[in-house]
Amino acid sequence: MVNLKSNKLLDICKKSILDIPSTKFLIAYSGGIDSSVLLHCFHMLSINNNITFRSIHINHNLSDSAKLYKDHCKNISKQYGFEHSSFDIEINNKSNIEEQCRIKRYDKITKECKEDEIIVTAHHLDDQIETFFLRLLRGSASRGLSGIKSLSIMNKKYILRPLLDCPKSLIKEYQNNNNISYVEDTSNKDDKYDRNFLRNKILPLLKTRWASLDKNISNNITALHIQSQFLDKHISELLHKYSNKSKTQISISLLNKEEDYLKTLIIHEWVHKFNGTILNLRQINEIIKIMKTNNDSNPLFIFNDMSITKDKDTLLIKSTKK
Repeated sequence: MVNLKSNKLLDICKKSILDIPSTKFLIAYSGGIDSSVLLHCFHMLSINNNITFRSIHINHNLSDSAKLYKDHCKNISKQYGFEHSSFDIEINNKSNIEEQCRIKRYDKITKECKEDEIIVTAHHLDDQIETFFLRLLRGSASRGLSGIKSLSIMNKKYILRPLLDCPKSLIKEYQNNNNISYVEDTSNKDDKYDRNFLRNKILPLLKTRWASLDKNISNNITALHIQSQFLDKHISELLHKYSNKSKTQISISLLNKEEDYLKTLIIHEWVHKFNGTILNLRQINEIIKIMKTNNDSNPLFIFNDMSITKDKDTLLIKSTKK
């Protein structure tokens, strides 16, 4: 008997790649259940469809079992018979480890992605819900609260997330029905990480009272995404009025003529255009304070591999990546 729910994941993945301008994919493969299921789906699709793929594993070196995960990914890839590569990253600062891992992981994956490839990740609906709450608690505005996108661009590379609307339960069922081998990352149980604390403690408690939490939050994310698209389009059109052609400079005197709400939106858009960073209101207010100072040598805003300084009537933004 054919398992329709298992086939649903294959159908979702197949549909997601139909309109993609490439037949070559780079699968982000951690060895966990989510990416293992994603890998299996693309393996099955490659049998009867004109697509090719390879996998990439990023070792964060944060777990005693890191080598086990790395070896597992290598062995599974060998069994499937496709190209696989693995890279190590090191986290130097013990603060904000989750964000550091995310940034360095994507930096490496996008760097290794070929020009004719599309990166594919295994983000699913539960990840989307967790991200919404994390960004809400960190003070994100509508763009941040509009969630992870099914298709986005980072470092000039496309990232596809075909499972984004799928609940974790569907992924677990697919894994079970197809007997897919995976490794359980022990760090997922460590509640010192914000996402784990939400996933393991807070969200299960909320769902005991609001059973339809995931559906309601998902609907809110969709509504916020629509609103954010409209707002971003119009603010982006306004940005050229205040910035230079390369969008690395903003005229302070011109921006100061605007109402505070528009000033906030313009700075938010300016930074996001530069490297995809989504600032919260507190961070934007820090930048506005820099605009008001008379001292050009000291004011400095540093965050997420970028810095913002003031030079007379100009705000300057540049990358701090080495």
